Formats: sequence, C-alpha cells, structure tokens
Amino acid sequence: MPTERKVRRYSAFFRGWATAFGSHEKVADEKRGLIWLFGEQQLGLILTKEVKRFLYPLFLGRSRDDVPAVTLGSGLLRIEDVELAFGEDEQRAFDVMMELMRVDGDLHLSQTYHLVYASGTRILTISRRAPLAIVYREIAPMVLHLT
Repeated sequence: MPTERKVRRYSAFFRGWATAFGSHEKVADEKRGLIWLFGEQQLGLILTKEVKRFLYPLFLGRSRDDVPAVTLGSGLLRIEDVELAFGEDEQRAFDVMMELMRVDGDLHLSQTYHLVYASGTRILTISRRAPLAIVYREIAPMVLHLT
C-alpha cells in the first residue's frame, strides 16, 4: 500500500449546492455523535453542527491553497495538531477508508446531501467517483499520509 494518497477536493460553485450521496447504509455512533454512510465506492460522514464546525473549514473551506496536514493509520486520524482515535463503533468506517486508500485511481472529497435527511443536512463524502463538474469546482488537492 502507498504511504501517501492524493485526494482531489471540490467546493460547490454556489453556497448550498450539492449532489446526492446515493444509495447507502447508515450507521450511527450515538456516544460520539457520528453518523456514517456506507455507499458503493464511497464513505460519508453527516456534518452535524459540531462535526461541521471542525471539519468543513479544514477540508472544504473557501481557501484554495490552505490544505491541512492529514495522517491516517492504526485506528487514528490526525488533522493538523488534532488526533482523533477511531473507536470500536468506527472500525467499519476506518476499514472502508483504508480500502478506498488501497485501490488505485483518484479519490474525491466533496460535500453531498441526501433527500431522506432534514433539509440542509450535508455529508462529507470521499468517493472513487468524481463529482459533477457542473456543480463543483476543484480546489487544491490534499495529501493524505498513511501509516
């Protein structure tokens, strides 16, 4: 497996625009307030207010050049100076993320939505498929370091 992966990032052309996540299985970690969506060749995390406040500016904020330093491995995710451990309830999400990293080809990070969730709900999505170019513009890629 490579020691780093480039992840192409996308921001919507207009505030609030997003494409649909698609068919998925939802798994919620009630203790940590994380809601994971498992779809075909993609993984999503619903951006609750708390999660969005932390992750959105780092991964999809307006800055095109300010890319966070991110490390993934051994059951943890490190973003800049913050280290987040994957708990037992997130093991499946960690495994799916690592599987996405193992497969050759581009990875794409964008914000999506789904009709079954409340209006305004957004999902941080990493996918093997590129989002629609008519909705999103590409911003600076992120390098994900794998340990």
